[in-house]
Parts: sequence; structure tokens; C-alpha cells
Amino acid sequence: MPRITKIEPQKKNPKRRSVFLDERFAFGLDEEVVYKYGLKVGQELEQKKIDQIIEAETKKEAKEIALRFLSYRMRSEKEVRDKLKKKEFAEDLITEVIKDLKRVNLIDDYEFASAFIRDRISNNPRGKILLRQELWKKGIKKEIIEKVLREYFKDEDEELILAKGLLQKRKKRYESLDENVAKRRIMSFLLRRGFSYDIIKQVLKIEDIEA
Repeated sequence: MPRITKIEPQKKNPKRRSVFLDERFAFGLDEEVVYKYGLKVGQELEQKKIDQIIEAETKKEAKEIALRFLSYRMRSEKEVRDKLKKKEFAEDLITEVIKDLKRVNLIDDYEFASAFIRDRISNNPRGKILLRQELWKKGIKKEIIEKVLREYFKDEDEELILAKGLLQKRKKRYESLDENVAKRRIMSFLLRRGFSYDIIKQVLKIEDIEA
């Protein structure tokens, strides 16, 4: 069996170790992996053990990439999965990493969806239709999306108030226009912002614009 003949810190990253088997460089490992497997000079390693060590190193690398990705802002499970796929990690390893991160609540699609909606409503208001589309693209499951929307829009009038507030900010743009032209532009604007025809009709009625 191959024998460890040298373990030395890497020059560019002192937290990593170069492991030599039978005087030849075999692989680089994070110091935590070296510690986990109790690797030391003189130790013999069967191939099964070597495969386990390399797998542990690869998993740690994938997890560190995911953690850096999560450090900037919350991410959905799909976003993390896609990030690791781009780095060409194996599907089963990605699933393991995601399970580990979900276990410690670093990935939580419900919390992600809630925060996403709060941010959108506060900074760039939009209706339920567009919010559903955006969350779906983030990989959020339908049942989570609907639950979060129900919780945020508890009052049936909340979406109407949101649409009305958006229109009030832009109302001056339409005052000098022909009524029909203004109506079309208002409807187009609110549709792009994800409001339903029913909500838009109610807003137009409140603003005394013929729907």
C-alpha cells in the first residue's frame, strides 16, 4: 500500500497541505481534512481510504464555495445548486452539501421567499403575478410561494393599495395626455408590474378613469 512520506504546508495557502505518497506528490488537502483522517508521515493508505479522503476534500471545497456565495445575500436552494453545477461538482455531492446547509438553516426557501417579497415591496413594488414569476424562476416551490404571498397580503386590499400608491407616484406623467392614451399607459405600466386586470380596474375606478 502507498505510504505517506511527507505532509507539508503549501506556499500559497498555509491552511492547505501537500501530501506525498512514496516520495511523490499525491494530492492537496485542507488542514481540517488532514486532521479529520489523522494523516501522518509513515501511515499506509489503501485505495478505499484515499478515495474517501479525496471525496471529503472535494465536499469541503464545494461547501466553501457555497458559503462564500451565501455570504453576500440569501440564496434559494436552486441558486446554490446552479452555482455548484457551474463549478462541475457531481450531483450527489451537491445534494449532500445542500442538505448540510439546510440542516443549519443557511438555506431556507421559505425565509428566502419572505425576505425577497419584503425587499421587492419596499424597494421596487410589484403585484402578486410578477412576484410569483420571480420566485418561480428562483426555484421556489409553488406551495411556499402561495404561503408567503398569503402571509404578506393578508388583507385583500393590500395589493390594491400598493397599485394605487405606484400610480400616484407617476400620475403627473399622464395628466397632459388624452384620456384613452393615459388609460392605456397606466394599464400597461401596472400590468408590467405584475398586477391583475381586476386590481387595475379597481385602481382606475378609484382614480375616476374609465376602465
